[in-house]
Amino acid sequence: MRQVFLEKGELVIQKVASPQLEDHSVLVSVHYSFISSGTEAATIANAARSTLFNNVPHKIKAVLQALGRHGVEGTKALVKGQLKGTLQALGYSCSGRVIATGKKVTQFRAGDFVACAGAEFAHHADVVCVPENLVVLISNEKYVKSASITTLGAIALQGIRRAQLQIGETVCVLGLGLLGQLTAQLAKAAGCVVIGIDLLEHRLELAKKLGTDHTFLATDENIYKTIEFITHHKGVDCTLITASSKSDSVLQQAMEVTRKKGKVIIVGDVGLKLERAPFYKKEIDLLISCSYGPGRYDPEYELEGKDYPYAYVRWTEKRNMQAIVSFIEKGIINVDALITQEYVIDDVIKAYDQLKSRSALGVVLRYHDKDDFSFVPAKRTLFPRKIVDFIPARKTVLNVGVVGVGGFAKENLLPFVSKIEGTKIHSISDTDVANAENVSRMYGATRTFVQEQDLFDEQDLDVVIIASPHKFHCDQAIQALSRGKAVFMEKPMVTTFEEFKKLASFLKEHPGAPFCVDYNRSFAPFIQKIKWELAERHSPLVMTYRMNAGHIPQSHWAQRQIGAGSIIGEACHIFDLFYFLTGSRPVSVSVEALRPLSDNLFPTDNFSAHISFMDGSICSLVYTSLGHPALGKERMELFFDSKSITMNDYLTLRGYGTSYSFDQTVATQDKGHGKLMAEFFEGIKQSKVVMPISMDRLNSVAELTLTIDKLVCQGGGEEKLTV
Repeated sequence: MRQVFLEKGELVIQKVASPQLEDHSVLVSVHYSFISSGTEAATIANAARSTLFNNVPHKIKAVLQALGRHGVEGTKALVKGQLKGTLQALGYSCSGRVIATGKKVTQFRAGDFVACAGAEFAHHADVVCVPENLVVLISNEKYVKSASITTLGAIALQGIRRAQLQIGETVCVLGLGLLGQLTAQLAKAAGCVVIGIDLLEHRLELAKKLGTDHTFLATDENIYKTIEFITHHKGVDCTLITASSKSDSVLQQAMEVTRKKGKVIIVGDVGLKLERAPFYKKEIDLLISCSYGPGRYDPEYELEGKDYPYAYVRWTEKRNMQAIVSFIEKGIINVDALITQEYVIDDVIKAYDQLKSRSALGVVLRYHDKDDFSFVPAKRTLFPRKIVDFIPARKTVLNVGVVGVGGFAKENLLPFVSKIEGTKIHSISDTDVANAENVSRMYGATRTFVQEQDLFDEQDLDVVIIASPHKFHCDQAIQALSRGKAVFMEKPMVTTFEEFKKLASFLKEHPGAPFCVDYNRSFAPFIQKIKWELAERHSPLVMTYRMNAGHIPQSHWAQRQIGAGSIIGEACHIFDLFYFLTGSRPVSVSVEALRPLSDNLFPTDNFSAHISFMDGSICSLVYTSLGHPALGKERMELFFDSKSITMNDYLTLRGYGTSYSFDQTVATQDKGHGKLMAEFFEGIKQSKVVMPISMDRLNSVAELTLTIDKLVCQGGGEEKLTV
């Protein structure tokens, strides 16, 4: 399909894979998409001004910070991405016809006409996949073109709702671009006297035609005096700022025209510095209007389809969108007068050039005349009984496919894979089309996919790296292994006991399957050095490990079902490290969990786990989100044979009772990613596959992790483990 992107400040039309249908989303064949003369024009202008050599001091600081967070290889990957240039998807308001619906969608059916919103979803593209709470029905095909403006209408309507206008009030709209024209019409429909201010005469004339009572050029010297007479020297009740300007004068002008104890609502993007005097003396309420309405940027509302109760949140972003479509259909607002040009998608560059003239106001892109209803959801084969023989040792170069290319994959996995001799990054799969294309460019990948099943079916592919959100790991690993691919999985191995049973059963039925989990800490140089020191120990180990993890907000994906929390997502690393250093299986565990006083703290982010091992060793992990980042994230202490070892953040290593040469300090962390991946790829090239981490260890760590997570969620407790 075709999609419009911004690349190094230039518009490009790229052929990309169609988006993947999600459970709570609908797939839409786009008929029209609306180009915002304000937001999108500003995005393009900012991109054109942004070059590698702009703001050099800030970029030097960013590189230094990246070195501390991601190390040398991760920072190189980030810089490489900037040098290569990235694709940025454009568009956030469109309309069309539903092709298919996710299995948890109940409000829509294939064939419905709909309007769609969201900068992350409603792109300028032939087909879009949009969450159901950002999609609304259109009653008749004749309104499809007009309804392509629905997103902007919802933004304007949310500004009106923030203003809480009452019939008979006087309202000033500062900025009569698209957003301002819509706002002025809505304010007039609400029974208000409307004053419009803009820098362009033709916008004032249009506003007058559409019902604005009084219009003024922003440069008019008599503007304040005239408005004083209109308002009987009281000032307007409310001013809505819908202009887009970095100047602070717009906000100052709003303060000047607004009455004492009135309101100023910021809807557009303007400078926020203001003189204190008029603001203070008039005791004006300054309010910000957030996009389309309540629900915006809430992942549970937008991505998981969880609506807010109607009685308590009357106007969500979806309900605002529904209201705008209703206003269009009933003729309450005139949208056709705002659409000044129409172009076919292939002429998108001409369309954006038209915006530069400032005479254009609303520009729409038109797509195919006929809908493609040929969409067929990908079939998933999770548990085939026979695995394809895996014989990569016969190949000179192993082709690697990557599923999920978020920050971790880009900064910690791909830089190392790209440097391993005899490997080639062949295919990339990610639900974010632009991200998949960008990463493919960075590493010279041959194929780009949206649906991981297409990647798994690639005949030329030998190895799959799974770095998708955690809840997908188990099923994706089974799918890839069942097609004869070697699998390297970013932790965790599983997120539930049910998944553990499935994957462990599958691997037991297919012994020797090339499968590894990214438990990298045991491959770090410091840990390898400690392991060598422990080789001749005579006593069990007493080991403590502290993770000062930092707070992760409730809205973050890692805290929701998609991530399954910090124990499953991160603490598993340390449980594997305990197994490695003791060389023994865990036999029992005791857990204490924080009892939070509010819901902003999670027990799974604040707990202590005490584990006993078969060799008599005892290991403790203290994991917290309450500490200060300056302390450092990870610290380990070991005690054995009248010796002690401390390790701080993989930067300093100290031994007490060890040789003088044992101590070490490094400038950059090495947590073992490179060594683990090198051993994995070397192992799958052998005539008999040799994995760097045994299956027994993987299973034991998975069971321990899930058990600790269960106990923490119960508030603490003790449990024996399978031996």
